[in-house]
Amino acid sequence: MKFPNAENGVKKLFTAEILQIIAAVALAAAAVMGLVTLANAANENAGATLGFGAGTLVFSIGGAVVSLIAFILTIVGLVKASKDDDGFKTALAFIILAVVATIVGSCFQSSNTFIYNICTTLTKIADLCVTCHVILGIINLADQIGDDAVAEKGRTLFKVIIAVYVIAIIGVASYTFVLINPALAVIAYVIVCISMVVSIVSYFLYLSLLSKAKKMLAK
Repeated sequence: MKFPNAENGVKKLFTAEILQIIAAVALAAAAVMGLVTLANAANENAGATLGFGAGTLVFSIGGAVVSLIAFILTIVGLVKASKDDDGFKTALAFIILAVVATIVGSCFQSSNTFIYNICTTLTKIADLCVTCHVILGIINLADQIGDDAVAEKGRTLFKVIIAVYVIAIIGVASYTFVLINPALAVIAYVIVCISMVVSIVSYFLYLSLLSKAKKMLAK
């Protein structure tokens, strides 16, 4: 059984995720160079300030451009893959919701913190739903093709991502209790750290799933 549209779409999704990593590294480098630029400016080191300032600009623009390309590839990939499975179509709907929430939130960032926070939360939930429905789409395709290994990997990853989300909620909620009992700050910090570590692990598992799905659909 062949799914040419899904194959094309998953390839683009995989490429988009790789580009997102590159963009994140570039923006992180820009942030570091920005701090070094400020330090050199404070020390009145004009040459170093100019050099690191230029580096900050280049990495910032480069990271932003790569991130935009990754986003466009994600949209195109979901549109392509949605022709073969409805899971990708649902993911596409959620990514549009995330964009709308981000735009609306940015309009209220300085004027209404409450609306901004709601929009930020909606964006995060929508992003989670995008990832989950991409995974469900891959699982469905794997079941139809008969690739049990990819299907099982997808189901495991789905459970891990839900666990990450639950841990993150517990971490945020724990800070509320910190206000009541400061002694719980250590527990809250540990929960947040665990959430971050598991999030990073789940992200690379997601990349691995996309890679395996790409190979599966190419057979």
